[in-house]
Amino acid sequence: MTEDDLPEVVGLYERVFRRGATGSARPVGEYLREILFGNPWLDEALPSLVYEDAPGRIVGSLGVMPRDMILEGRPIRAAISHTFMVQPGSRTNLAALALARAFVTGSQDLSLAEGGGPSRRILERFGGSTSLLLSLRWTRPLRPSRHVLSILKRRGLATVLSWACEPLCRAVDTLVPLLMREPARLARPRRAGDDLGTDELLECLARMTADRSLRPVYERDALDWLLRLLAGRRDRGLFRRVAVRDAAGEILGWYLYYLKPGGISEVVQIGARKTFMEEVLDHLFDDAWRGGALAVSGQMDPAAFQALASKGSIFHHDGASWFLVHSRNPGVLAAIHRAEAFVTRLEGEWCIGP
Repeated sequence: MTEDDLPEVVGLYERVFRRGATGSARPVGEYLREILFGNPWLDEALPSLVYEDAPGRIVGSLGVMPRDMILEGRPIRAAISHTFMVQPGSRTNLAALALARAFVTGSQDLSLAEGGGPSRRILERFGGSTSLLLSLRWTRPLRPSRHVLSILKRRGLATVLSWACEPLCRAVDTLVPLLMREPARLARPRRAGDDLGTDELLECLARMTADRSLRPVYERDALDWLLRLLAGRRDRGLFRRVAVRDAAGEILGWYLYYLKPGGISEVVQIGARKTFMEEVLDHLFDDAWRGGALAVSGQMDPAAFQALASKGSIFHHDGASWFLVHSRNPGVLAAIHRAEAFVTRLEGEWCIGP
């Protein structure tokens, strides 16, 4: 893909997804230009891809965003796929296969993708695999009755019935904290929290993930660009960057998430020093509850499983998206499948796509 291809790629996006705006409310062309040609990891050796039909029209495209990672102390190059789209038609499968093959045979050490059943089958056909653990989600209901009601509404519950149930659900959610014990009842956070700066996040990522075999590494400007991109996604809620500190002001952990009053607040990344994950979760859940969220949800981090379970989280798969990986390096795959990697939504397609 070259920058001259962008008008055709924008047209393809509008035909496939039938919308002319992104989740950030920015025009599609502006947003795609930034993530495809304005990202700080842009590398001619790992370009985004297009598929042309016989007359030379673009009928498929796949965005590629390189990233820097460390495997057992050695730098490696990862590539994240995003905005994978193909014009519906008789040659759809051929275009999708060609784009996927070109992506996984690139010069990167690790390919990361997210997708449904068709994408999973395509990537596994070319030697990729599915990380079942990283495909899982966790959800912590904060207002359980209204959370269940919101799920039923998304699944077609009549508006009249939802209105009728709303007062009862509010009453139940008011009583639950008074009648239930932990983990059903939220714990009051014992630690203070405040805004997390980019430099502080860099330090957290360097220090608190050092025990992982595979982990991301960021330059300040690149991380700042990514955080600004996330903050622009107003459709997901208010983007919050929070450091959880002890009495001396030392950072015990952090979290990045979208606060969505009346909805599900999605976590982008959470981390903590050893033994402090539960306290970071207490602060996150309290922050989201005070902000009016019905629940908090995020991508599974196996290292946080025990803390999440002890705090009342539910583990599930959404039935739609799988975390897909491909590498010719057995050590990379071992780190991911043995749960020795620190790979979050910040390092995945979830935070990039329009």
